[in-house]
Order: sequence, then C-alpha cells, then structure tokens
Amino acid sequence: MEIHQLRAIDAIVTEGSFLAAAARLDLTQSSLSHAIAALESELGARLLDRGRYGAKPTDAGRRVLPYARQILTLLDAIRSETASSNGLLSGRVRVGSIPSAAVAFLPKVIASFTRAHPNVEVVLLEEPSQSTELLAEWLQAQMIDVALIQLPAAAMKTAMLMHDELCAILPARSLLASRRQLSIRDLAGEPFIMSRYTSELLLNSAYARHQLAPRIRFEVQDLGTLVSMVREGLGFSIVPRLAFPAALPGVTLVPVTPRIQRNLGLAIRDREHALPALRAFIRAIEETAAKQRRRRSHRVRKTT
Repeated sequence: MEIHQLRAIDAIVTEGSFLAAAARLDLTQSSLSHAIAALESELGARLLDRGRYGAKPTDAGRRVLPYARQILTLLDAIRSETASSNGLLSGRVRVGSIPSAAVAFLPKVIASFTRAHPNVEVVLLEEPSQSTELLAEWLQAQMIDVALIQLPAAAMKTAMLMHDELCAILPARSLLASRRQLSIRDLAGEPFIMSRYTSELLLNSAYARHQLAPRIRFEVQDLGTLVSMVREGLGFSIVPRLAFPAALPGVTLVPVTPRIQRNLGLAIRDREHALPALRAFIRAIEETAAKQRRRRSHRVRKTT
C-alpha cells in the first residue's frame, strides 16, 4: 500500500470525479486509475463506483476511507510539526462553509492567510444550502478540518464567531427601497425569490410571527441570478448582509424589523489537538470576524 494511493482515493471522493481529483493532485487521470486499480487489487475489493456523473465510494470504500484519511492526517501532522519547529508553517487546511459565508468573507480570509503562509494549501468545500447536516457529515468523515456554520448546530463542537443580520434586497427604484427599515407586513404582498443564501428556518419564523407566509415566485441557486432578478423587479428576497459586503448597482439592502439575526460559528472536531496550520487559519477567521464587528459597530454609531 502506497501513500499516493491513499491520497488518490481521498481526492477522488472529495472532488467527486477522477478528472477533478487529477487536476487537484496535478496528475493524469490514467495515473490515478492505475493507483486505485493497484490498491483495489491489493485489498481484494472494489473501492470506487465509476459512473457517467463521477465516482462514489462503494461500501468497502466508505469503510476504508476514514483510515486512509487518518494516515494522511498523521503524515501531514509530522510534516507540519517539523516545519513549525523550524519556523515555517506548512500543511493543508480543508474548510467547509455555508454558501453565504463563502461569497466574500472566507475568500478574504483565505487570500490574506495564503499571502502570509504560502506553504499552506487551503481547500474550500461549499455546502449547497444553509443547513449544517452535510457539513457535520464532512467533519465526521474527515473530509474537512473546520466548518463555518449557522448556529445552533446539534452534535457538533462549536464556538461562536459573529452575528449577521438578514435584510430585504429590493430593486433600487422601488418605493420600498427608500425606507430606512421594513416590516414583514410591508413586504408580505411582494413576490419572493427564494435562494440557497436565505435561511428558510429564520425566514419562515419571521413570517409566522405575523401569521403570514412568503409568496415564493421563483427559486434560484446562483447569487448573480438572484441579484439580476431583483434588479429587474421580478421580486425581492431576504438575504444575509454578510453575503453583500459592498453596494451593488440597481439593488438596495434594507433592514427588516423586528430584526432577523443569525449567529455564525466554527465547528471543529478537536481544536486542542489541531495542527499548527489549522490553528493559524482559525485565528485568521476569528481576527477577520472581529474586524468586521468593529467596523459594523462604528457604522452603527455613525448612523445613530
């Protein structure tokens, strides 16, 4: 059994295909196929199902994968601790995130961190919704080292990171866009555009307090599509301010009253025994969040 075979199966399962895994590992698909074939031959079991739409682990593959990842994690730990003792941070950090935090917040953290630590590879996996279930599975399966999630999150070790406000996003030319704040009743008659950036739990709870329900007219996945549809007057949405750090042409964000606030946090399997690169990355996230809190507090004082 070779280390490159373990890295191959880990990359294929994480990326979902031989093509994407080969690109990540800077290898050819042929070499990956040979590595997996040799590993399967040695173990006497098929580890991956190859299909038209990618590759998935078989039952045997799912059983083997956690052990492969443990071995790779220990090897990374040896390299990371040795490099750290020499004053050089290295290794790999795998981050999972809800989509709204992956729009602008995490890219800023990753860019700053990799400039400071060019020998650390940061891998970002984005959960397709605001749910925490898949991120919890990724942590448990050791696909990621840390997750940025919406709290509360059952069965996960979490730490509070920051608050985030949900706001109405409206066409800039709309009469409602000129208001300083809006209630759910003000918005109840408007067509709603649902997206994966909206927390359905918080949205439905806000409407339910008024014994109302959103008039969902469209459902979209892409943030650019959402903004374009709002700009064209096809409806409005309620989105996290974190996903819109800067003003966008043709749309306006207006706070909703009563305030709809969510809590964001970090989830990690074992922070106490985290590798130096992961500890440094968590500090970078926390420092960036602290800067955002200070800027938000400063803006609030200026407007009051």
